[in-house]
Amino acid sequence: MQPHPEQQHKATFFQVGTEKLIELTLVTFGLYALFWTYRNWLQLQRRGEAVNPLLRTLLAVVYQYDLYRRIHQRASIENVTPRWSPIRVYLLFVIFTLVPLWLLATDHPWGILLNLMTLLPNLLANQSINQIHDKHLHFFAQNTELSGPNWAAVVAGLVGWLTLLTLALAYNQ
Repeated sequence: MQPHPEQQHKATFFQVGTEKLIELTLVTFGLYALFWTYRNWLQLQRRGEAVNPLLRTLLAVVYQYDLYRRIHQRASIENVTPRWSPIRVYLLFVIFTLVPLWLLATDHPWGILLNLMTLLPNLLANQSINQIHDKHLHFFAQNTELSGPNWAAVVAGLVGWLTLLTLALAYNQ
């Protein structure tokens, strides 16, 4: 589903509602967070920034600070005072990215769930994006409703969560 033309042209960053970001990140085991990061870099590229969205998404542990910094900087320009520091949310992001990788590397299955904590720093940044866009975008362009592919991700994610729960319960018996 293509974003509304107003959203695509006027938006500085990728516009997504807070609830939608939470729902899709949780049901997709954090994959939507990668999509959110990619779409933010893509939106910056569309606005003329010299960035490679795919590379910056794949190397998010390196480039996420730059994304947070840009969001914070734009929010300050728009007189939206962010209640977060780019370096602090980046450090949280790094911790919630690297610790789960270490847990998974040491055969600890909880690493998958701990990775979902990257939602917290992204959520703070997304709230600032929404405040910036509230000044410039109409309500219909705010990307708060779940689309068909979003619903498919929700259903697939719920099946995944139920499968994981079933396996966890069966393993403990």
